[in-house]
Amino acid sequence: MAVGKIDDTFISYASDILGETTHGLSGTQIVKYCNSYAVDFDVEIPITSSDFGSFGKVVPNKRTALYLNLREFNAQQQFVIIKDLCELTQFENNESVQEVKKRLFERYSQYSLSPIYLDAYQLTGWERVDRSIQEMRARLEPADTEEKFQAIGMIGRETLITIAQQVFDPQKHPTLDGVEASTADAKRMLEAYIQCELAGASEKVRKYARVSVDLANQLTHDRGASKREASICLISVISIASLIKTIHDTECTNINNHS
Repeated sequence: MAVGKIDDTFISYASDILGETTHGLSGTQIVKYCNSYAVDFDVEIPITSSDFGSFGKVVPNKRTALYLNLREFNAQQQFVIIKDLCELTQFENNESVQEVKKRLFERYSQYSLSPIYLDAYQLTGWERVDRSIQEMRARLEPADTEEKFQAIGMIGRETLITIAQQVFDPQKHPTLDGVEASTADAKRMLEAYIQCELAGASEKVRKYARVSVDLANQLTHDRGASKREASICLISVISIASLIKTIHDTECTNINNHS
């Protein structure tokens, strides 16, 4: 994925809030944090002194200093810096800053360096599945109530159904218990699909697949939601999406090779 940069308008917006005159970061803090990230990411930044290069001559205020420095980083680095600054203790009860963080994740979670949000998931090419997982990723970090965590689980449940509908064929994949699978019965559809398509695989592989489906199904139906449960739910849905997509692609390859 090309890294690029976060939209300049958002960088300006975040800088105005984080560097707000009364309740924002001080000029000294801005330079301190920016210098630290510049060293960590090996990036040259224009404003490295708390006098802002003879104050007023190079930049007019601390908000502009933060803005100019943030512009020098790539999108992933900008994401990390803005997220970290929003999570400083001094901003814990600052609604404007928390809104910045919320919008950051809603719009730019694809730039997160966290394996949960980026590295652990490769697009399946199933548009609805990829879109739903992206939505779960965007909602997870700013979520702070049980209702919001439960909403992530609900999206996960719908995502599992969508995954199952992509691959399940009732004529080809008989259910394990002989009960007809409804169009919303993700667990029964996925178990039937795995049983059929992994018939020639080792028992360990089939067991892993079945357990993964069972875990994801349980987690997406868990109503006692917390940040941890929502995070594990997301990971499990990503795992199932990747697993089923791999089986499906292998199945298609085998069909093509024998055609």
